[in-house]
Amino acid sequence: MLKKLSYQGKGELAFAGSLVLLGLIVLWDSSRIVRPQGNNIVDPRTFPYVIGALVLVIGIALVFEVLRGKLGTPEGDEPGAPFVKADRKTMLMMAAAVAVHVALLEKAGYIIAATFGFWGLATTFGSRKPVKDFAISLVFALVVFFVFSFGLNIQLPQGILSSILPD
Repeated sequence: MLKKLSYQGKGELAFAGSLVLLGLIVLWDSSRIVRPQGNNIVDPRTFPYVIGALVLVIGIALVFEVLRGKLGTPEGDEPGAPFVKADRKTMLMMAAAVAVHVALLEKAGYIIAATFGFWGLATTFGSRKPVKDFAISLVFALVVFFVFSFGLNIQLPQGILSSILPD
C-alpha cells in the first residue's frame, strides 16, 4: 500500500504516525505520575490520560484516512492542484535559529539568546538588512526581558549579563 502513496501521502503518513507515537508516549509517561496521598476528586493523571488518548485516537484515524487516499489540501490551494514540496533550506534555517536560541539561553542569557534567535529568523524569512534586524532583535529581546522580569516577576536567565542587569 505504501508504494501507491504519493510523496505528499508519505509525508502525511509520517505526521499521522508521529501523532500515534506522541499519544503513546504521553499515555506511558502519564502512568508514571505519582499519586499524592489523600482523597483527591481528580487524579493528577486524569488530564494527561485524556490528552494522550485523544492524540492517539486522532493519530490512528489520520493513518486510516491517509491509507484510504484522503490527503489533505494545503491551505490556499484548490483541490487537485499540484503538490509543492516543502522548502527544506528555509526549514533548516528556522530550526538552526531556534537551536541557537536554546543553546545560548542558559549560558549567555535570554537577551543574547533571543537577539540571535530573532535575528536568525528575520534572516530566514528573507530580510536583507542585517544591522537593522539585529538592532530590532536586540530591542525586542530587551523589552521582553524587562517586561517578564519586572512587570510579571518571572525571572528569565541573565547569563553573562548578570553583573550589569538589575536584580
